[in-house]
Amino acid sequence: MTVRAVRWVTTIVPAIALCFGPVAQARAAEPQPPELDCTAAVLVDPETKQFLYEDNANERRYVASLTKMMTALLVAESGDLQRTVTISKTAASVGETTMNLTAGEEITVEHLLMGTLMASANDAAVACAEAVSGSVDAFIERMNERAQELGMTGTHFVNPNGLHDDDHYSTAHDMAILAIHVMGRAELRPIVRMQEATVPWPSKSHDRKLLNRNRLLEYWPAADGIKTGYTRQASDCLAASAYVDGWRLICVVLGCEEKPWNEARALLEWGFDNFLKVALVSTELTPATVEVRGGVEEVVSARPAEDVIAVLPRGPIAEPVLAGDVVQAPVTEGQVVGSLEVLMPDGTRRSVDLVATAPVARSPWAHVLHDRRYFLALAAIVALAVGVLVHGAASEALGSRRTG
Repeated sequence: MTVRAVRWVTTIVPAIALCFGPVAQARAAEPQPPELDCTAAVLVDPETKQFLYEDNANERRYVASLTKMMTALLVAESGDLQRTVTISKTAASVGETTMNLTAGEEITVEHLLMGTLMASANDAAVACAEAVSGSVDAFIERMNERAQELGMTGTHFVNPNGLHDDDHYSTAHDMAILAIHVMGRAELRPIVRMQEATVPWPSKSHDRKLLNRNRLLEYWPAADGIKTGYTRQASDCLAASAYVDGWRLICVVLGCEEKPWNEARALLEWGFDNFLKVALVSTELTPATVEVRGGVEEVVSARPAEDVIAVLPRGPIAEPVLAGDVVQAPVTEGQVVGSLEVLMPDGTRRSVDLVATAPVARSPWAHVLHDRRYFLALAAIVALAVGVLVHGAASEALGSRRTG
């Protein structure tokens, strides 16, 4: 059943801020975004997947080594990062940026991931592809399959490392989707935030030293990833993540002329400064009472069946609207007894069930009225009582006439 008469159990702010202070009761205007020196950019909240900023988001672009995020994701999804693999001649022969792998060298998959994500090593990316799928061609096929599974409809891969090919492209929007999944992997988050690492180098008397090419990690303590990219055709690219007061935002900037970390930081800071992550409805902080008809209690305590989380501009926020009718007893714990209608950031409305937190039994009187057998028995008793009273009154009146 739904709710018409509902009373809040306690006075609460309708939208509860998860990361920042109090929230008012009407929607705020959209904040003005920063000016960025790049050809495409997006800013997204990874939990809600709300895009807070988009500029040429769906325009096909070359993405260079941001490609390696897909390579790393597939490696993480394959499991067992501690397994050892042998480097092939194919992987060892890949040029440009490398971690100097040699054919026949044995190395763990985890160390290959470090080379791929931190140092952007092209040879490590190819070695990862062979470790997962047996061949680069099979891995590329899986890359494109996974892209479709993730909804990356503007993406096509032809290699695992992002070396330029006219038929190798993606979009800022798609790269943001990919970045969300990379940061969702517990195996990958520690790697993308490391500024340096050491990896065994069997053919040398010393270990390899890997330096993270993401300079945002050096300049901004809030930054914790993710991946750089550069080719002459793509210019500088960066998928960046930052974590502030328990809240993560992710951005992608493509086609920057220089210093993409500056553009990424400006966009991320703009997001943290101008938006709030709030619980429009909370299972713990949005209690209510619903009117009950025919119960031993007049109301039943209720709570939303689920949280509704959203990212909104700082300022006033619309409160949830109570909808529906009263509930009839009996009520069982967990029974849907009403609903809340919530205004979402995109202007749509979402209905959230209210469920009872305690049972309410039917009142004895309501029970009698509800059961036809009890009702007929009660009616017969009442009729008999009325008949006895009427008969007694009539007998008394007749006796009075005779004595008079």
